[in-house]
Amino acid sequence: MTAIASGAARPRTSRALLPRLTFLAASILLALMSGCGDNNPVIPVLQGKYLASSTPQNLLENLRRAYTSRDSVGYDSLFDATYAGQTIDNAQPGPPLTFTKADESLHIRALARSTTITSIVLSFGANPIRYTDAGDSTGWTSMQVLNPAVGVADGTTLVFTGANDIMVFKFRPTTPASGSPTDTTWKIVRWMEIKS
Repeated sequence: MTAIASGAARPRTSRALLPRLTFLAASILLALMSGCGDNNPVIPVLQGKYLASSTPQNLLENLRRAYTSRDSVGYDSLFDATYAGQTIDNAQPGPPLTFTKADESLHIRALARSTTITSIVLSFGANPIRYTDAGDSTGWTSMQVLNPAVGVADGTTLVFTGANDIMVFKFRPTTPASGSPTDTTWKIVRWMEIKS
């Protein structure tokens, strides 16, 4: 009688266990599949703050993002060690102002420390013009921005540039660059502002 009872119990346990295992496997599969969607409300899709520096256009967008968020680390990373900037103000005759990477770093850090800035705007317009300048080093590329907008609202003071101003950026490539989808990364090596 014990053998019959245990023999009868075994199939009933196996039949009861099979639906539970199937339900468990289906639940795990459903949980894994629901975590893969782009619109999952439980697990947010994380996006990087910056684009890959694989094109000069991406670098300009990263410059805009770093500057407007006052991210000194992100901003510094965009400039080549030999960076040289220049501002020519045609309305105020005199020698051009020149800047180094260290000057850019001091500028963004000052913006980051300020507690009175209410907004920062940096726009390069819809269609920066990319071209190659024969006078540049091999591999460099240039982009010209017409009517850029730069604004820093600091309490009641608004520093703004734009209207008929021009910015010219020069970029230096690094190839090969294993982390880049194009096998090339870019840095800003020159930045010239021409104010009218």
